[in-house]
Amino acid sequence: MFTGIIEATKPVLSIGSSQNKTIVTMERPSAFDDLSYGSSIACNGICLTVLKFDSKTFSVEVMNETKAKTNAGYWKAGALINLERALKVGSRLDGHWVQGHIDTTTKLLKREILSGTTYLWFGLPDADRKLVVAQGSIAINGISLTIAGIRSDSFSVALIGHTESNTNLDALDSQSTINIEYDVLGKYILNMQQAKDPKISEKWLYEQGF
Repeated sequence: MFTGIIEATKPVLSIGSSQNKTIVTMERPSAFDDLSYGSSIACNGICLTVLKFDSKTFSVEVMNETKAKTNAGYWKAGALINLERALKVGSRLDGHWVQGHIDTTTKLLKREILSGTTYLWFGLPDADRKLVVAQGSIAINGISLTIAGIRSDSFSVALIGHTESNTNLDALDSQSTINIEYDVLGKYILNMQQAKDPKISEKWLYEQGF
């Protein structure tokens, strides 16, 4: 479980293969001083497991399914990746609940600046329209953001200066593929509404951790 608050951005150093598995090695942030084998790290929002590490690098395995469903399939040496360690029990939840399970990918449609604020517009798959609500939460490349605007086939987010300076969103262009994870609470609610016997209640939401 993560919060969508990016701790560091670091480059991919190498991408190799071992026994038909893709191994990605990245620069290790100095703040990641508590890594262990099996640690979970959100890399552009994808929950990946640390296989090995040293003082300067760490490596994760990326499954073929993950490469097909996320932008990990486009990673190359030098690509800047958003990184976040798993949430510690007792820590502040400054973003929102992020699982590290990518729902879909999309493209940047437009970047505009209005009254000094940067807005990014992304394509919105029609099938996912019900999962996006105004002022709702969404994770883009693992970053917890608030939806600023919605159209029939797109949505926008507004970026504060800190987010622009401390994530990889500033480097996006129209050719960039980005990862999207919709708010898990919204997914639960939609699933229950579509069920034949919906059982959403205050008790059920509490039991799910909300």
